Amino acid sequence: MSQSEPQDVVNSKGSVVQNADEAASIVLNQALSAAAQGTFAVGGAIVENATGRVIHKLHNNVLKKLLRTDSDTNNVFTYDPTAHGETQLVYWYYENKTKFNLPEPEELTIITTLDPCVMCTGALLTAGFNVGVIAIDDYAGINWDEDFNFQTLPESLRDLAKSKFGYYASENKDGGPSEYVRSYKGSPNVALRNTSISVQRLMGCDSIFRAGLESVRADSYDAGPDADKNLLDPYYLPEESLIKVKYREIYPDAFKVKISNPRLPGEELFQILKKVKESEPKAQNSVALLDQFGNVILCLADTDESPVHTAFMNVTQNYAIIRFELTKMYVNDPKKVEAPNKYLTYPKYGTFVFLYAPSPNSTKAIMTLGAYGSTLEGKVPKIFPANFQYYYPPHEGTIKELRSVIMHLPPFYNEFAPISIMQVAGDFT
Repeated sequence: MSQSEPQDVVNSKGSVVQNADEAASIVLNQALSAAAQGTFAVGGAIVENATGRVIHKLHNNVLKKLLRTDSDTNNVFTYDPTAHGETQLVYWYYENKTKFNLPEPEELTIITTLDPCVMCTGALLTAGFNVGVIAIDDYAGINWDEDFNFQTLPESLRDLAKSKFGYYASENKDGGPSEYVRSYKGSPNVALRNTSISVQRLMGCDSIFRAGLESVRADSYDAGPDADKNLLDPYYLPEESLIKVKYREIYPDAFKVKISNPRLPGEELFQILKKVKESEPKAQNSVALLDQFGNVILCLADTDESPVHTAFMNVTQNYAIIRFELTKMYVNDPKKVEAPNKYLTYPKYGTFVFLYAPSPNSTKAIMTLGAYGSTLEGKVPKIFPANFQYYYPPHEGTIKELRSVIMHLPPFYNEFAPISIMQVAGDFT
């Protein structure tokens, strides 16, 4: 599924930025559009290093409005927890690289209003983009403590990040607060690195994000009923139910298999995961999502559309986007579909089961861990066994190393959305 809003690429005769402040103005406008939409106020753009050409720009789309055809309601709902500005730009790039004959990622810089989160950092490093950052996120940003040494990443990835990330200098040209003044730090490969942004632009990127953060988080965490709120089991819906039909368009066996205890998945799910992985010749992994009733909603493998189309990303994106479309359909015409919020709830009440645990020293693992944190939609209930499980240890590295990586992630991933991973109980070969 597409991860970005449809926009035309800017051709070689289109918008060109001469300095970092001009680029900051463009991405700040995107952040303002995100705020107006009711989602996290972050914006970004792909800029060609050699020319300053703005190839594409967009904003965060985690939340979108559920617009009725017969009213002016502006209520928002989770569209895709991974639809952060930077990650969407990576997906857009791979969707359009051939069509527009785009340069390689190493020749481009993704400029963003806010320091990328763990997921976006993993996606950017996996793809190979340079990254130009304006404001700091002191809770979920990869450089939350502003040491610029990437202590939040495994040691094996820190030099790679240092070679890709840059934090623009800011100048106090018009009497802004001096505490926002800083010199450039980071890679020599970032576009417009020898120019600066104004303190006012930096403050704008920072303040627009913080202004609506709590209300947006509250809306994001209201994307489904709690597990104990009389949720109905979708397994017993008729076969023609749109809930079943839409998920089966992605995974033909959706809601056909019921695991007796979703926290103890066992042999049956193990065989399903192996079969799904084997169906994609280049896949390294497969991931299943079980709801609290034990229904296998989705089970998907890595796909070869791009390096960032990993099994977990495919599962969490498709679950959320289909849920959003069903909810939007219900809001506009309740006769078309059963009320999704009676059957589909927060992923945190289900169980994500990996065939292989993420490899701790890979950029894809960083993306996966961050995406899992974003998927939780609020604090995870303290349930044992955990809702992040795996059958096999990582292809490379150890579980001990993976747990160490998790421990060193920014505060958001240990305080607000703590990540707990455990092996499925049993012996599987």
